[in-house]
Amino acid sequence: MKKLFPLFLLVLIFSTDAFSQDNQTENRPQAYRIGGGSKGSESARPQAYIVREISDNVPKAYLVGGGEAPAEITRPRVYKVEQAIPAKASKANAAYELERRAFELINERRGKCNLPPLKWSDDVARIARLHSENMANYNFFSHAGVDGLMVNDRADFFGINKWQAIGENIAYNQGFDNPVEFAVERWMQSPKHRDNLLSSRWKESGIGVAITESGKYYFTEVFLVRN
Repeated sequence: MKKLFPLFLLVLIFSTDAFSQDNQTENRPQAYRIGGGSKGSESARPQAYIVREISDNVPKAYLVGGGEAPAEITRPRVYKVEQAIPAKASKANAAYELERRAFELINERRGKCNLPPLKWSDDVARIARLHSENMANYNFFSHAGVDGLMVNDRADFFGINKWQAIGENIAYNQGFDNPVEFAVERWMQSPKHRDNLLSSRWKESGIGVAITESGKYYFTEVFLVRN
């Protein structure tokens, strides 16, 4: 009789270097990841698009970095608009709840270290959501977007350019009952991510969560100090 061996699926969480940048002059310095290393080449990357509005049941896509995308460009996995709109709303509500839960957990950790809580910013959350959505839609994981843009570039895209310092943490996981708690815990175990979470320099923050159809959770937290 043949023996049957169980199969195990190993699911890992990935988190890359924490990212922080100062804006001390009118000419932006080149962005560097904490711990060294430049942000890399911005060439030879495809353009990224994101749907920012739906009018008359037609998704309207815009080029990340500015400009309207060609009419035929829509987000991946949007098959029929009449089906996509309710699904998008339901997924957006679930993501919003996860974002606020993660934010609460991070402020709890800051409180235990006698640090003031971060202030939630809808403007900053939009920056974070843009990156999480693009990582989920284009299946990549990096501080640099598929178009080579970094967090400071994404801030510019939303008209946020009067800042002293900006930072970013990213993570993703799959297959866990508590994806938010797992992501925050792994950030806390990583010295560079922990430094961002527990830094006294940050005043406001926002978190963006994107969930794929396959059950991957992408997290982006952006930190900001305005002028």
